[in-house]
Amino acid sequence: MFLGCRPLARQASDTYVGAMPPATVPSRDVLHRLLDGLQTLIREHLALARVELKQDLRTMGRDLATGAAGLPPLAAGFLLLMFAIASLLSLWIPAWAAFGIVALVNLAAGGAITWSGSRSIARDRIEMPCTAEEIRRDREWMAALKHEARGNSASARATGALSQPGSRPDVTPQ
Repeated sequence: MFLGCRPLARQASDTYVGAMPPATVPSRDVLHRLLDGLQTLIREHLALARVELKQDLRTMGRDLATGAAGLPPLAAGFLLLMFAIASLLSLWIPAWAAFGIVALVNLAAGGAITWSGSRSIARDRIEMPCTAEEIRRDREWMAALKHEARGNSASARATGALSQPGSRPDVTPQ
C-alpha cells in the first residue's frame, strides 16, 4: 500500500523554501541561508527516504509472510509426489536408478528456478518516487540559488565600488 507523496512539513515556513528570506540580503546572510537550507534539505530527504523504505519493507514483509505460510504443506505434498513417481519408475528400472532420476530432475528444475529468480531480483530495484521527485526539485532550487548568489555578489561589488568617495566604476586603481 503506497500512501502517495505528501509533504513532511505542516506549513510552508517549516521547509527550506518557505523559510527563505527576501533576496535583498548581504552575501554572508546568503551563505548562512544556504547552509541552513542545505541542512533542512538533508533532514527532509532522510525523513522521506525513511518513510518510503518503511512502507516498502512493511509491504514486502507481509507478502513474504503470506508466501511462507504455504511452504510446509507444499513441501510435504511435493515430497510425497516425488516418492510416488520414483516408486512408479521402480517397476521398470531398479529402485536406486528411479530415485536418482527423480532427484536429478528436481535438482535441475530447482537450479533453473533459482537462477531465474536471482536474475529477476537483480533486475528489479526498489523505487522511491517521492524522494526522486524531491531531489529533482532541490537540484533546480540549488541551481536557482547559486545563480541568485552570483548575481548578488556581482551587483554588491559594483555597488561597493560606487559607494566609495571619489571612485568611478570605469577607472581601475593604479
